[in-house]
Amino acid sequence: MKKLSKVVALALATTFLFTACGSKTGEKKKEEKKVGVQDQLVVENEGTPVKDATLKIAYISDSPFTGIFHQAFASGNPDMEILTYSTNGTFAVDENYRLVNGGGADIEFLPKERKAIVTIHEKYTWNDGTPVTSADFLEYYKILADKDYTGVRFDDDMQNLEGIVEYHDGKAKEISGFKTISDKKFELTFKVFNPSILWGGGIPPEPVPSHKLKDIPVKKQEEHDITRKNPLSPGPYYIKEVVPGQQVVFEANPHYYKGAPKVKTVVWKIVPSAQIVAALQSGEYDLTVGLNSDLYSKVKDLKNVKIGVKDELSYTYIGFKLGKWDKEKEEVVTDPNAKMADVKLRQAMAYAIDNDAVGEKFYQGLRRNATQLMIPEFKEFYDESLKGYTCDMEKAKKLLDEAGYKDTNGDGIREDKNGKPFKIKFASMSGGAIAEPIAQYYIQQWKQIGLDVELTTGRLIEFNSFYEKVKADDPEIDIYQAAWGTGSNPNPTGLYGRKAQFNYPRFATPELDKILDKINSFEAVDKDYRSKAYKEFANYMFENVPVVPTLFRKGIVAVNNRVKKWDTTPGKNFGLFDVELTADAPVK
Repeated sequence: MKKLSKVVALALATTFLFTACGSKTGEKKKEEKKVGVQDQLVVENEGTPVKDATLKIAYISDSPFTGIFHQAFASGNPDMEILTYSTNGTFAVDENYRLVNGGGADIEFLPKERKAIVTIHEKYTWNDGTPVTSADFLEYYKILADKDYTGVRFDDDMQNLEGIVEYHDGKAKEISGFKTISDKKFELTFKVFNPSILWGGGIPPEPVPSHKLKDIPVKKQEEHDITRKNPLSPGPYYIKEVVPGQQVVFEANPHYYKGAPKVKTVVWKIVPSAQIVAALQSGEYDLTVGLNSDLYSKVKDLKNVKIGVKDELSYTYIGFKLGKWDKEKEEVVTDPNAKMADVKLRQAMAYAIDNDAVGEKFYQGLRRNATQLMIPEFKEFYDESLKGYTCDMEKAKKLLDEAGYKDTNGDGIREDKNGKPFKIKFASMSGGAIAEPIAQYYIQQWKQIGLDVELTTGRLIEFNSFYEKVKADDPEIDIYQAAWGTGSNPNPTGLYGRKAQFNYPRFATPELDKILDKINSFEAVDKDYRSKAYKEFANYMFENVPVVPTLFRKGIVAVNNRVKKWDTTPGKNFGLFDVELTADAPVK
């Protein structure tokens, strides 16, 4: 009976979406309701702060975290979140996410000289009592440029530092673009001073402890205890205890340059999506990370929590596998004969889906159609005139006809250009109650235009395994559904550049190279030139569609009523250091 209920629910959901797709009435309704859920950047509660209470954070996930707590190697979102609570805090940002003074280090930009000068706060100190020095930032560069480095951060931005490629190739013993002025001050010289640098492109986001790492071979660092068990932190907290894959306990850094945080201990724990509502209701947690929007209706009416809402620095997308990663050349190699190589095929699949309806039906208005690969939070670069892919089934069918994908045997499914069976393998992640219905919706929509699409492995794939397959260019993946956190730097080169390992679609062209070169040019330090270059990127990617941006996302956080204040306003630089608790335990 339960299986039947799920099928009926899915049928009802997809019926709604089919009806909404291409409906003028539906479009009118969406226009009237386009505002959706409103932002709530600040959550505040009354009460007097107490001492010695423990802050409890729930990270909602049905998968364990990997546990790589190293700035150069961490890549999965859970690990990056954990690092945010401990090591982060070197550079403050303004309301546009540009680097500004006022953090653990100040920075001075000298565009005409192609330089940046970083001055480390005199009290910025690792939790073992060792001062943070220029050597800790130099060590980050040396790790990335080491021949044995296997991470993903030795990208175009990092290779823009003078001398780092020569160091990587063994032609130089030092990195010429890094000049140590003193223990607390260093100078960076770039090949080109591009606007990405203003957002931290090519600059270590945080230091790494050179006094611990310099004697550990790079090839051993990812699995070393200094990464997995006892990572050091110059931030407000350090990792005191790790339950592999499940929990991290943070303790206040006694040497933090701002002084002691108001909460001494923080417990961060993985909580399955099926358990989080009951856990919040019973007062087990103070804050959530990654709260699924499908749980919004169940959480927003709880009396013991308030909901914060903010546009995320991220977007969901469907990617097409168009080539491979060449390990020797360390660059993307696009295959003109890839199964998904025909741009009209990709455009047709983009026009077959109604993402506004997905956002309204499955995400309760917390997501909306993503019109481009530049999120609205980056107001200087977002192209208001670009409307993106909206559902048009007839246009999708016409594109497939023009491309030569036709139904030659009358079974409703199109064959390839040579009249042979054409099956597309679609990889999608597990997680949350709506992951399966959404994947099935896309598959059914593509079937409506005559494409035979089936899930890779026949089912949704667990988070870690999914990204392992995508990164390895698994031949069983033709298309995949994923998401990108853009971070605070709007520069897309790290995700779509020829040298970017994160370029999972493996799409690179001379035209795209030229556009990214504009974005990364000195001329782009000028605001108007920069804005034009970013919009050119968005339009080029829309036309060539190596990925279909599907949804812009609003993030939600459940804040227990004993948390005095939680503030996500850009430029406020509010973090766990600023949190105060007004009761000994979360309010039930």
